Amino acid sequence: MIKINKKIAILSIALFLIIFSVGAAIYLFYWTNNKIQPENKSETSQNMVRFKIYIPESQSIQTREIYMQKENSQLRSLEGLLDSFFREFSSSLRETKILGVYRDRENIIYVDLSKNFLIQGDISGEYQLLKAFYRTLKENFSWISDIKILIEGKEIESISGHFSVVPTLRTSMEDN
Repeated sequence: MIKINKKIAILSIALFLIIFSVGAAIYLFYWTNNKIQPENKSETSQNMVRFKIYIPESQSIQTREIYMQKENSQLRSLEGLLDSFFREFSSSLRETKILGVYRDRENIIYVDLSKNFLIQGDISGEYQLLKAFYRTLKENFSWISDIKILIEGKEIESISGHFSVVPTLRTSMEDN
């Protein structure tokens, strides 16, 4: 009886060591060679895209980098970027709603915004805001040929009365 129990004990220990060794080998091979990665880390980094946001501050424009979830649609990415752009402000601009973003065949973007985008300010403030808005979109989406701003579905001439955005924003920004 004792001989049988010793054999069973030795076989049990040997089986345990074999299973442990195989498990350790699999773990080391797959995890250390990055063939299996934790879902959160790989999924998150693969689905993130870097964007630059330009924000008017004092008499200059500051650059901020943000990371956003990758979208299937370029227009959805553009809307998400605009949401982030407006969240950077502490004034009523922060409350600006994006009512729609449209793209025509010539890659002109029509951005329909709420009235919060209309500001009361001086010529410098209006210029800095328009320049930051233009650069944020144009430099992150190189396919954009031009940008047209709409307020609640209607064309506007200016957001504060100093700089014309007619016919398009590129005309105003690249001439100045």
